Amino acid sequence: MYGRTRSLLMGGILSLLALCYGFLVHLRIALYAVGIFKKRKLPQWVISVGNITLGGTGKTPAVIHIAGLLRSHNRYPAVVSRGYRRRNESEIVIVSDGTVLSADASRGGDEPGLIGARLPGVPVVVGRDRYRAARLAVQVFGADTIVLDDGFQHVRLRRDLNIVLLDAGDPFGNGKLFPAGILREPLAVLRRAHVVLITRVDSAMMSIEDMKAAIRRHSEAPIFTSRHEPTALVETKTGETLPLSTLRNTAALGFSGIARPATFTALLRSLGAEIKAEMVYPDHYFYSKRDLAEIFQKAVDVGAAMIITTEKDAARLKVLQPDGIWALRIELKVNQEHDWEKVILEAIEHSKDHRV
Repeated sequence: MYGRTRSLLMGGILSLLALCYGFLVHLRIALYAVGIFKKRKLPQWVISVGNITLGGTGKTPAVIHIAGLLRSHNRYPAVVSRGYRRRNESEIVIVSDGTVLSADASRGGDEPGLIGARLPGVPVVVGRDRYRAARLAVQVFGADTIVLDDGFQHVRLRRDLNIVLLDAGDPFGNGKLFPAGILREPLAVLRRAHVVLITRVDSAMMSIEDMKAAIRRHSEAPIFTSRHEPTALVETKTGETLPLSTLRNTAALGFSGIARPATFTALLRSLGAEIKAEMVYPDHYFYSKRDLAEIFQKAVDVGAAMIITTEKDAARLKVLQPDGIWALRIELKVNQEHDWEKVILEAIEHSKDHRV
């Protein structure tokens, strides 16, 4: 899928499966377009934050940023997510009431838990049926705006604003649909986007202008660029914070269970950390006490003075309450901040009668 290995046999099999997958994707889109599959509509404003590829494009920092922006402009947003790989994805769960986290990662999901922890005053609700979850957020908390986490493919719920994220480090993969590539949908679906946000521009593998040109072939949406900016180190158990300068020349072990672990390790190195070892786990991995013991032992073996992970991993570690593990806090920074905020806030006001 990521082009790391080449095999004519496996490539052929994956391409055949991609054709089948693509047929189903187009069929689903067509069934919604002609009304056989019905869309649901909320009276509240709905903003979707999503992508068209598998793996991380920075949706969680973007959701936190957008919900925080709405809150700062006297709106009352709630975040609605599926809560990927939690114990029962069909269950609708209130992860946070805006004050207290009421579900751990196994019940509410790691990303929703992180969003709830980072967004005081913003409720977080998870459920496979995003319409019912959003209705609950409105009824219980009086939300006037719903921010859909990873909502681009969830076309069943109409939205006022479709924000699509593309990772500058690997925006389109090899251009093929899953499982031959990393595309969830063909590039042509970018026409559904109202706004495109290119993330991690500091790690771009192609020129930003070339990337914009590729997007422009499918969409007339305004294009913004952003970066993921580390802000602090946070102790996973106590919440104690340390400045990023702590990492300079510090022997460290990094571990993560995210879609693109290499980006995390590269970020630690860019901050001056001396990476003695890195341990990689599957995306959304739930750690055990045995895993922690292996991590701590590895740190001793390689002489690491600090153990560092991501905030998403920290959300999954909370139930184990480990001492001495630090999470790197990341925030999304949009380069065209004024225009970005203007587009989001004005679109919400003006597009209520033109939902897609």
